[in-house]
Amino acid sequence: MSEPVLSLQNVSRSYKGRNANGWGATTVRAVIDVNLEIHEGETLAVVGESGSGKSTLAKLLLMLQPPSTGNVTFYGLPLAQLGKQRTREYRRQVQAVFQDPASSLNPRMTVEQMLGYIIRRHDLVPLSEQRAFAARQLEFVGLVPADEYLSRYPHQLSGGQQQRIAIARAMMLEPKVIIADEPLSSLDVSIQAQVLQLMIDLRKRTGVGFVVISHDLAAMRSIADRTAVMYRGRVVEIGDDVYQSPTHPYTRLLLDARLLPDPRLGRIRNSVENRTPPVRGLPSAGGCSFSDRCPHAIQICTEKEPHLRPIGGGSTQSACHRAEELAAQLAVDNAKPASARHGGILTGSNKGERL
Repeated sequence: MSEPVLSLQNVSRSYKGRNANGWGATTVRAVIDVNLEIHEGETLAVVGESGSGKSTLAKLLLMLQPPSTGNVTFYGLPLAQLGKQRTREYRRQVQAVFQDPASSLNPRMTVEQMLGYIIRRHDLVPLSEQRAFAARQLEFVGLVPADEYLSRYPHQLSGGQQQRIAIARAMMLEPKVIIADEPLSSLDVSIQAQVLQLMIDLRKRTGVGFVVISHDLAAMRSIADRTAVMYRGRVVEIGDDVYQSPTHPYTRLLLDARLLPDPRLGRIRNSVENRTPPVRGLPSAGGCSFSDRCPHAIQICTEKEPHLRPIGGGSTQSACHRAEELAAQLAVDNAKPASARHGGILTGSNKGERL
């Protein structure tokens, strides 16, 4: 495989602030010992609950914040060591699309003025060709006829049109990777599908890669080549089949939280989850961070921190002491009729503990 465009090597990011009562200081570890690679032409989804460190990860990749420890590299060179020329190249090759398109567009500039600034700043085409070039960028993202949009201000556009403008602005520089931080969260469901399809089409036509930060697993399943699941700052599972064969209990929790089209399955699932054994207490400093919520936690989970490791013969890596057992039980569970799923029982020495 070719050298990754971006990679994180044992990257951590911590913040310091006051305690809630106003006395003393506290340290928040937003990202902890993350290792990731982003290659040309791939779509990597980063999913997890709010507060899991996803947006901080995006800021590290965009050089908006430095890591507290570890290195973020661009084609193997740490971002902190990029000279002026390589930094300029990095800015062109790694673009961003943000959560709220309205806040990322200048309200006092028309679409033509916003795109024109980028064209002149990077000397993309001669001044005489600027309007025609900008029009082609809008047509490229499905805003047709382009002349109707060039003279508009952001407030005259819908949320989906604003996001298409933001994507067009990023695509103008022909980047290798676009970091999209929750690009769907402010859009209606029907518009979300259109933006997802646009990202798929752009990737097919240009080979651009995406890192998509999201809490919507259903949406990411349709677009991602690989998915990294984050919990409390750590990547707890990563692979290309985490939706079909999750090996970490937290991934299964996220998948089970989705709405089901059959309400009977929802009732079955809830009845099973309500029988989940009580938590065994908070994890120790060296234990698994998810053990206080995990229905499958055993003694080792509260004492020893699990690290990412390959599971089975596939490409999935999981940070769970019982990942192999969970994967095996899932295979058995999936072979059952739909109405009988979600109630697997481990056997052997762990008999009686649900998976």
